[in-house]
Amino acid sequence: MNKQAFMQELEYRLRHLTDEDKLDALEYYSEYIDDLNLPPEGDVCVHLGTPKEVARQIIAQTTERKIEEQQEKKTTKGFGSIVWLAILGIFASPIAIPLAFAAVVIFISFIITIGSIVFAFGVSGVACVLAGLLLIIVGFITPGFGQKFVVLGAGLFVTGLGIMFLLLTSVLAKLMVKMISGIIKKMAARHSRKKMQGGIE
Repeated sequence: MNKQAFMQELEYRLRHLTDEDKLDALEYYSEYIDDLNLPPEGDVCVHLGTPKEVARQIIAQTTERKIEEQQEKKTTKGFGSIVWLAILGIFASPIAIPLAFAAVVIFISFIITIGSIVFAFGVSGVACVLAGLLLIIVGFITPGFGQKFVVLGAGLFVTGLGIMFLLLTSVLAKLMVKMISGIIKKMAARHSRKKMQGGIE
């Protein structure tokens, strides 16, 4: 397979990556092939492997890089792209499609379960804060000093409880991202090692 055919198939196999990641990979391999100084009809696959194998390696490396960037930023922004890359990596792996589909379903179910717990804490926190603020407002218009202090006290307590829930939500969200990112990173690293050891058929 000459350079033109190789690059065309590689571009097709990387079609689900972002334009920036795809162009970076294509430019790198285009320059790499040029540096090999092959004849016009030289077989690129002899030196690099098939476009399918190279695409697997690119997806794995891109996933690992995205995870590292995510951990440095310490934010959940862009986490969806990492999950998408992980799904692409699973389907790009040299396993049967039914197994890949099952792995994706299990992975997504795990994310949904953890995400639902975090979401529940967040909703509870918002509800408590709103309810607490409402009680505080009601407390100011409640007749009698005793009743006023009781309602105000309850409002402050519920508001504080809500803030605590929101802080807990933030901590759980970061832990969830870190845990799932770790899983994806291990998958990508394992895939890269297999490629380096010639384990990909």
